[in-house]
Amino acid sequence: MDRYTKGFVVASLVYFFLAAVLGIWMGGTEAAGWVRFAHVHFNLLGFMAMMIYGVGYFILPRFNGRTLRWPSLVPIHFYVANIGLIGMVATSPERPSAGFVLFSALAVISVGMFAVNLGATMMMDPSSVEEEEEPDSAAEVSSPGVASAATAGHGPAEAPAATTPPVPPKIDPDMRVGEILTRWPQAVDVFVGNGFSSLANPEHREQVKQIPITLRMACQRHNVDLDHMVAELNEAIAPASAPKAVPSAAAFGATSGKPADGKARKGKLGKGETIGADHILGEILAVYPVTEKVFRKYYGSGCFSCPGQATESVKQSAMMHNVNEKQLLSELNQAAGV
Repeated sequence: MDRYTKGFVVASLVYFFLAAVLGIWMGGTEAAGWVRFAHVHFNLLGFMAMMIYGVGYFILPRFNGRTLRWPSLVPIHFYVANIGLIGMVATSPERPSAGFVLFSALAVISVGMFAVNLGATMMMDPSSVEEEEEPDSAAEVSSPGVASAATAGHGPAEAPAATTPPVPPKIDPDMRVGEILTRWPQAVDVFVGNGFSSLANPEHREQVKQIPITLRMACQRHNVDLDHMVAELNEAIAPASAPKAVPSAAAFGATSGKPADGKARKGKLGKGETIGADHILGEILAVYPVTEKVFRKYYGSGCFSCPGQATESVKQSAMMHNVNEKQLLSELNQAAGV
C-alpha cells in the first residue's frame, strides 16, 4: 500500500477507537447532543467509509487488472475527507451554521471523489493490455515468393505444383482464455457447458479477457479434462467439414516457444527461456527453483502455500503486492541465469 491508501486504513481505526470511547461516554452519562453526533459520524464517515476508501483503492483496481485512473487525487481525497469529518464534529454544537455547512460539503465532495475515481477505473480499458491483431488467414497461407514475383512486374509467377489447403484454426492448451474468447466468441458455449458458468455473464467475460491465464491452468483450476476441453473447442471453432489437420512446424515456429511471426507465445515456461510478465508463478518455481529467494524477498513465505501460484502471473502478483514489475522480472531472470 502507498502512503495515503494506508493512511485511510489507519485513520479508520483511530475513528473506530474514538467512536467506542464516545459510546461509553454516552452510556455512562447524560452526554451532550454533539457527543451522539460525533459517535455516529466517527463510525460512519470515519471507521466504515475510510476503511472502504483504503481497501477499495488498493484491492479493486488490482483485482480487475487496472491501475487507478487518477492516483494524484488520492492524497487530496485523504485530506478533504478528514478535514470535512473533523470540521463537522467540531461545528456540530453550533449547527445550523455556515461552518457546519462548509465542512459537510467537504465530506460530500470526498465521497464523490472516491466514487468518480474508482468508477472511472473500473470502466476504462486496462492500460497494460494491448489488443492482439488477428492475422489474415489468406495472407498467411499465400506464398511470399509468389506474391513478390507477381507484383514486381517481371512477368507472371510460376504456379506451384500443388496447392496447399489452408490450415484450419486450432486452439492450443497454452493459449490464453481471453484470447480464445476474443477470437472465437462461439467458444463461450463450450466453456459454460464444461463448468465455467460465470463466463455466461458478459461483464465477467470482459474481465477474463484481461487476465493472462492459459486454458491449461483454467482447466486445472476447475478440475476439467484438458484434452476433452481442447477437442470440444476446436470442434466449435472449425466448420464440421473442415479437416482436423495439425498445424505444421511453420505455423508455430521451429520451436514450441514461438509462432511463425517470431513473437514469444504466452504459454508454458521452458528451461532456458526468459521469464516474462505473463508467466505463472508456479511454473517459474518449477522450472527455476532458484527464484524462490526472489519471491520470498518480495512476497514472504506465504507465497509458497498460496493456491494462487497455479493461476497468478508475475504481472498480477506485482500489482497485488505493490511491487515494481520491471525490478521483479530483472531479479527473477538474474537468479534464473537467463
